[in-house]
Amino acid sequence: METQAAETVERVQPHLAESLPVPVRVGKGVRRLALRVALVVEAAGGGVAAHIADLVRELRVRGGVEIHLVIPVGVRFDGVIIGDDVLAQCDTVHRLPMLRAVGRADTIAFARLFRCLHKISPDIVHSHSSKAGALARLCFGPWKQVYTPHAVYTLNPYLSRGQRRFYGLVEGVLGRFRSDRIIAVSVDEAEHLQRVLRIPAARIETIFNGVKKQPLLTAAEARSALGLPHDAVVIGFVGRLDFQKGVDRLVRVAQNILDRGLGNVIFAVMGPGDFTVASGVSADATPNNVRVLGALSQARTYFSAFDIFSLPSRYEGFPYVLLEAMAANVPIVSTRVSGAAELITAEHVGVVVPNEDDVTIFADTIAVLAQEPLTRERMSRNCERAIESFSATTMIERTVNLYNRLLKEHR
Repeated sequence: METQAAETVERVQPHLAESLPVPVRVGKGVRRLALRVALVVEAAGGGVAAHIADLVRELRVRGGVEIHLVIPVGVRFDGVIIGDDVLAQCDTVHRLPMLRAVGRADTIAFARLFRCLHKISPDIVHSHSSKAGALARLCFGPWKQVYTPHAVYTLNPYLSRGQRRFYGLVEGVLGRFRSDRIIAVSVDEAEHLQRVLRIPAARIETIFNGVKKQPLLTAAEARSALGLPHDAVVIGFVGRLDFQKGVDRLVRVAQNILDRGLGNVIFAVMGPGDFTVASGVSADATPNNVRVLGALSQARTYFSAFDIFSLPSRYEGFPYVLLEAMAANVPIVSTRVSGAAELITAEHVGVVVPNEDDVTIFADTIAVLAQEPLTRERMSRNCERAIESFSATTMIERTVNLYNRLLKEHR
């Protein structure tokens, strides 16, 4: 009984019944909605969770779509971002024990996902992130397969030769033979899928991530809530505290800025994870211009506290957090990861620096912008203009258009 309960949760929301689309009964049969979509996600945290939450909300607003959400059990699920308000907008929610690591547990996850998808009987199975993408695409059925990697794993420059060969083989085979479309969230990722993984261009669709403008606290309110000085230049970081996100680099940048005597520059670090492990320094050795704030609910609302947003990541697909910073009109300094140049450089909303562990240029850029408020103000105005091209509405329109084109191909 417990296993069954963990496997599937059917959410019934009587108070939402009038606002949710329902099947229309015709005689003994049921004429269902025009489109039934199963969203399968394993890494349901951070930018992927934000993407799923926006996708569910926007699909529901459009109407005419049944939304069936398959999410992981345990710590891989962020119940703050994908909260009850999001789950309530799904027709069904299914919880499966999907794990990040590759292992024998995947056979159990696959079997349960296979049964789950055949129960839903969707028109489209849209999987998100590598593990969910592999499991879902191995599930044979009459549906169309759409996969969004959100940074295909082989973009990771720190993979060993064996890992790169293994994951490249898996992604390549599934991409060529078990994917109707792969959605790349940046031009760089699309080129990697085609050039490195040898996936035909016809199977790749580039759809940039998009965000909705969120209500923000005022700068004064946000800084008071976070305990940040009102007269400081605040450099923000929001993301998982781990090696990929370059938290160790950020700490070295902060120390570099401190050594320059720029005592009015503060680094605010927000996100889940172990800061000590990610940064490689103990709490006592952390520069005194760094404020570790931890994971905060509704982190988007606090972006107004930042004068500059920093992203020292080692690899990305198209960092969702950059769009959130841009939506908050915050200038950006980012390493050259996928999507950064086509967003930051093209839209003149910040500066892209080399993606390397020597943080000198990163620190130089922060130091210059910290002392040039007029430059930051110009970048902020560019953010306000550019965000219209990266809206959640545009992202959903292009995604639904893809769904419909695939169904026409099927017919």
